[in-house]
Amino acid sequence: MYDPNTAPPSPPGKPHWSAGAVALVVIGLLILIPSGLCTGIFGVGAIYDMVTSSSSEGFSILLEALMFGGIPLVIGGLLVFAGFKMRKGG
Repeated sequence: MYDPNTAPPSPPGKPHWSAGAVALVVIGLLILIPSGLCTGIFGVGAIYDMVTSSSSEGFSILLEALMFGGIPLVIGGLLVFAGFKMRKGG
């Protein structure tokens, strides 16, 4: 029999966001976006210096940008990835 007081069940395949998943995505994006922009700006500047100059200073700047900016990029990306994996299926 149909009971009008019960809520209809949620669709089985739709993922639900938990508070932990939302927190991981937000914190990951707060790390990923600024570090990505900073690394990208220094990387583009280093590549421009390598193209326009004959010195090897641009290559060393590019390596420094990737070493110091790559770590936060990876951490932020992993947090965002973990947040999307934490979503619970209905």
